[in-house]
Amino acid sequence: MQKKVFILSIALLLLCGKVGYAQKDSSRKRPFSVFPVPAIGYSPETRWYVGAVALFNLKFLQADSNARVSSAKFEVNFTQNKQLIIEAGWNVFSKNTNWYCEGVLGYRKFPELYWGVGDNTPDSAEELYSAYRVEADISALKRVGKNSFAGGRFTYQNMYGVAPKQGGILENTPVQGAKGATSVGVGPAYLYDSRLNALNPQQGAYLSLSTQYFGKTFGSSVDFSRLEVDARKYYKLKSTVLALQAYGILQGGNPPFRMMGLMGSDRDMRGYYQGRYRDNNYVALQAEWRVPVKWGIGFALFAGAGEVYNWDNPYTLDVLKYTTGGGLRIAMDKEKSVNLRIDYAVGHNTSGFYIAFGEAF
Repeated sequence: MQKKVFILSIALLLLCGKVGYAQKDSSRKRPFSVFPVPAIGYSPETRWYVGAVALFNLKFLQADSNARVSSAKFEVNFTQNKQLIIEAGWNVFSKNTNWYCEGVLGYRKFPELYWGVGDNTPDSAEELYSAYRVEADISALKRVGKNSFAGGRFTYQNMYGVAPKQGGILENTPVQGAKGATSVGVGPAYLYDSRLNALNPQQGAYLSLSTQYFGKTFGSSVDFSRLEVDARKYYKLKSTVLALQAYGILQGGNPPFRMMGLMGSDRDMRGYYQGRYRDNNYVALQAEWRVPVKWGIGFALFAGAGEVYNWDNPYTLDVLKYTTGGGLRIAMDKEKSVNLRIDYAVGHNTSGFYIAFGEAF
């Protein structure tokens, strides 16, 4: 099954790219450019990581200079926590932007922390487990209106070789996926995106909506369903930007613990280790005030609130988790307005430090 999924994923990538290769490049410039760079960063889940990234600017897909840029990347990272991350990702627009394909293929050897399931797991429950993950997340969409695309989404995750802490809660608590699990989901997807620069948006709006069914018929270990929503809005306030985001995952059934809603990352609920709190459902709101880069340096202030919960125990305002913080923005590519992001965030009995390219959302 794993081999078949990778063959399907690669075939979809080639299909999305083929739309552009069928067009001639009237500019007579190189059809694409490759920009290899070293990678370095930091997050609570990995601590420091180093590696290499190859960035591909797919110029052959652009009908003119005003068309949306298609790009791809391939990276390999090794982390201070003895993790290995291999990942390929792409955002491909066809000529005249009639089709859009985005996706990620990844392999991870990823020891990580686990505290159990629920919104009130104690800090003392922390334990380390290790596992391997093979993942794919691919959307193929057709333009249905100005800035609007509709189509389908395919998600695959195979977690295997799970080694929990001996005598720990992951080993002794009946949770789906404790001995490994395969999740394969398909379903419709919709995208609205009026941003001009996805790595540093300063105006416009973004809405990603998908619903998927993960079934044994497709090869999943268990049946469950998922609704995922990501809504963002950007406001120009004189020379600054106010960015707002609402994000949610709602699931029915009994998903594996690694497919649950995981609070925390370098993009939402910063300050929390990803998965510090987890459950079937996860909702989060955040706002960020950005002062654009001048003379090479800018800064941002942000705050957010979120919670995980299940249908038997709905969330209440008194158990919401909060986060706040700020950071610097350092210009790395002035022409394309790409910044290095350095953030520090504080949450409930936790904090996090992050170094990454591009804005969080």
